[in-house]
Amino acid sequence: RLVPLREALDADSLAARIAAVDLVLDCSDNFTTRAAVNAACVAAGRPLVSGAAIRLEGQLSVFDPRRADSPCYHCLYGEGSEAELSCSEAGVLGPVVGLVGSLQALEALKLLAGFGEPLVGRLLLVDAAGSRFRELRVKRDPGCPVCGARHG
Repeated sequence: RLVPLREALDADSLAARIAAVDLVLDCSDNFTTRAAVNAACVAAGRPLVSGAAIRLEGQLSVFDPRRADSPCYHCLYGEGSEAELSCSEAGVLGPVVGLVGSLQALEALKLLAGFGEPLVGRLLLVDAAGSRFRELRVKRDPGCPVCGARHG
């Protein structure tokens, strides 16, 4: 059952909502929200399927705190920066959002049904202008303030 949330959540309601689900798809467009969702997923032990799109580019990864080798969103992006433009400020081509969203749905189904190889520890980069996909490995940071002590 899909439970879309269209209202802002504070830390307590976010933690409660995430603890009540099997996995989370983050489709937000700002770093503060992504960081909060990641921290709540790590705390609750829930997989996070994170996707983003801007201009003609997209990216996708799966962070699964149930796996000792899985990094979290913070391992990849650190403190980030709100100075980055959102898609409403920089623009995004609709089909890129659709592509990233479809890939997120595929990753969610793989996690829920237990088939295939989810994008854990990998970042998929989409270059829609050149019709190219690239994959980068992402390692868990043992010193990460969000997930580092999780398996230590």
